[in-house]
Amino acid sequence: MDAAEKKRKIIIGSVLIVTLIAAALVEDEEMAINMSETLQPVKAVQERGRKNTPDLVQQLDVGKLGQRKFSPLAGEIFLSTNWTPKQPMIDPEEQEFKMVQPVRALAPPPAPTAPPLQFKYAGKAIEDNQTWVFLVQAGENFITKVGEKINPQYRLDAVNDDTVTVTYLPLNVKQTLTINNKIAGTFR
Repeated sequence: MDAAEKKRKIIIGSVLIVTLIAAALVEDEEMAINMSETLQPVKAVQERGRKNTPDLVQQLDVGKLGQRKFSPLAGEIFLSTNWTPKQPMIDPEEQEFKMVQPVRALAPPPAPTAPPLQFKYAGKAIEDNQTWVFLVQAGENFITKVGEKINPQYRLDAVNDDTVTVTYLPLNVKQTLTINNKIAGTFR
């Protein structure tokens, strides 16, 4: 530390000490002044309160205040909440009409269908009269031949120049994948 910095710290420290002493002295004077001023009015108010108590009660008639009114839109705040939808109210005439009509059979759910094919044709290779097909699904490559499973859900059934036929095994549904000859190729 050089001499200028020491001098600066000494000045700042002494100013801080003088400020704290001045603040303490001013607070003591203000408290003494405030205490003498507040004690007199408090005693006067207490004495007046004892004398005028019946007048004060007549002026503050609680019955004139009335009841609080709550908005009907607020609803019942302590009501239990049920998340199931409320059933619509049915007129008695309408209820009789429904009881007279025979119960209609609900329509059967639609038959399950195979999901759309997610495979892309990448190419094929022919070797010793066996055709191997290269397919891609979500970044995963599959190499299979006719009659083998591509994955646990699909089986390769046939390969032509324009199409690849696969079977969706859970429903035994045949699906066709069109080959785009411009992109894919055949390897011999």
